[in-house]
Amino acid sequence: MKDLVLPAFEMNCRDWLVLTPESAGLPDEVGGAPLLAVLSTAVIGADDIKPASGVLTVGLMDSDVPLRPVAEGAVAGELVDGEAPPDCVRYVLPTPEGDLALLAEFAMTDGADEEVEQRIEALMASFRWAA
Repeated sequence: MKDLVLPAFEMNCRDWLVLTPESAGLPDEVGGAPLLAVLSTAVIGADDIKPASGVLTVGLMDSDVPLRPVAEGAVAGELVDGEAPPDCVRYVLPTPEGDLALLAEFAMTDGADEEVEQRIEALMASFRWAA
């Protein structure tokens, strides 16, 4: 099998802490998929803090994946297969060639929150494959 190469990508991570698996103390793989990055954020309100965390993994793209576009012209699509755990959202980011994809999975540990969901969606809408 020939080596699979993932193109470079860019995201607006201003509201996020981004760590490598090694610096986060995590393995290089999750469920057999290479783990690229761990993301964390928190929305600080007047009376509470709403955290969210996410992981970016790599996988082979399946053409039958049901996606909801994040924004017009955006690479990312929300995975709407109904298999995500509660308070979790997943996004698929297919490579330009379409053979590979990133999977971004976000967990909202204190339950769904509109501001946290908007922050996740803004991050996914900012995703671009680098030229």
